[in-house]
Amino acid sequence: MQLFAGALLERPPGPKYTSELRFAELALRAPLPKPSTLTKWRQDLPAGFEIALRAPEVCWRSAAGPLRPSDELDAAMKWLTEAADALDAAMVVVATGAAITTGARDRERLREYFEKLPRMEGRLIVWRPTGLWEPDALQHIAYKLSILGGFDAVDDPVPSTDVVYATLVAEGLRRSFSQAQLLDVLDRLRRSKASRAFVTIESPQSFREARLLQALSEGTV
Repeated sequence: MQLFAGALLERPPGPKYTSELRFAELALRAPLPKPSTLTKWRQDLPAGFEIALRAPEVCWRSAAGPLRPSDELDAAMKWLTEAADALDAAMVVVATGAAITTGARDRERLREYFEKLPRMEGRLIVWRPTGLWEPDALQHIAYKLSILGGFDAVDDPVPSTDVVYATLVAEGLRRSFSQAQLLDVLDRLRRSKASRAFVTIESPQSFREARLLQALSEGTV
């Protein structure tokens, strides 16, 4: 299994980061940069560096409400597509909030949204919801929509897919990740059917922890 560990970043990674890691998830903040700016950012990154672009909230929620069609949402989705192209992003991550429920109406809106989101050969779409979604239900919907279902690398089962997208989020009592915890995550991923695994770490020590996880996977620790 090939593993790509990285941190959640609000701006493109610098030379120190890219000398140690080959992957990052970008969560860009407003004002959102123009695609021409993102093209320049991409050109400054090493060849083969993998980027996952997290969709800003405006790309799935407008004044009309979450996932509800509107001109505002269409414009935001257009930016998302152009931004992913400019960054040559390997993945687009749609991290919906708790406003998206497990009810039938929101499930239908999810279907319509992901059908409308432009696809590109070689680019994966990842859905990472919060709220009351059970892991099995999440993965079932993701499979039906031909997208990847994101999962918590500590608490959730690893999906039975060739490529998996995991997150490690430091929140609540979980403020950081020890080497033992990272080894456990690595072991669970290796025992899965995945040939490639992407792991985004969100913590105060995300770069250090991502670097450690990558080193553990490569046997250099």
